[in-house]
Amino acid sequence: MNKITFFIFVSFFLQSCSLAPVQDRQVASYQTCLEMMNSIIQYTPYYGYGTKSFQTAKSLDALEALYGNESLIDIQLRLSQAEIKSNNKHVVELLNSELKLEAIEGKNLKSSEKDAQFIYEALENNYVHKKHDCYDPKGTIGFCFGRATIAHMEAIVRNTHPGAIRKIWIAGDMGKWGHHVATMIYTVNGWRVLDTNLGKVVTVDVWLKTYMPMKQGPKDIMVFVTQAGRFGPYDNKPYNAIDLFNTQSEDYDRAKDFFQGYFYDYFESLDNIKNKPLITPKKSI
Repeated sequence: MNKITFFIFVSFFLQSCSLAPVQDRQVASYQTCLEMMNSIIQYTPYYGYGTKSFQTAKSLDALEALYGNESLIDIQLRLSQAEIKSNNKHVVELLNSELKLEAIEGKNLKSSEKDAQFIYEALENNYVHKKHDCYDPKGTIGFCFGRATIAHMEAIVRNTHPGAIRKIWIAGDMGKWGHHVATMIYTVNGWRVLDTNLGKVVTVDVWLKTYMPMKQGPKDIMVFVTQAGRFGPYDNKPYNAIDLFNTQSEDYDRAKDFFQGYFYDYFESLDNIKNKPLITPKKSI
């Protein structure tokens, strides 16, 4: 039987973020788009100093609360090898447990494998991702956090439950890099990681087996899981205009943008969806 596609019309997002007349906006479109997405993401930052007893967490949310607002990199540095190993084992156990969330009407708590593949392809084929070298010609930024952001946004606008999207981080001495991050979504078969470095959608186990052997120092790389709305490893600030665009006004200046327009271009393109509906593959019957 031929494959059929169906349209998912994200009316609230499209009307508020992409269909609003330019003259009615108080700030530039990339700004209003970010604001609209942040209202959907439902990110809850945690505060305080991280603990050492991460094994007491009974859920991913409880685990993230124990990180507090401490840098994930600093947590790995101060913990012992034994504590890191124990933490990593516990994180995997939590990821292998069933995700329990309050249902949201119209949002997919458990995506299909096809949904995960479609979101991955949306990330992989995005203009900003394909033009990566234009934004990072010297290869000094890496933009793993940029790809994770795009994957998060692409999952959100395709009606994935906000709580069923997380970021998985690793921190430790890996030579050139001190951390890495990717977005993952919860599927009928468990968590799937969307990391274009690997060239395909992978399980958490495959993702970890790829990166964990890259350690250069005496201690193991440490694994963390956070809400997808966390922007960077150094603190738990959510997406914000200063970090993404280097401005909170309409006066965007690409020359002053540390990321050379990476996030500006992405959110501009997301805002320009307008009346074009989003499509995902029809679930198998």
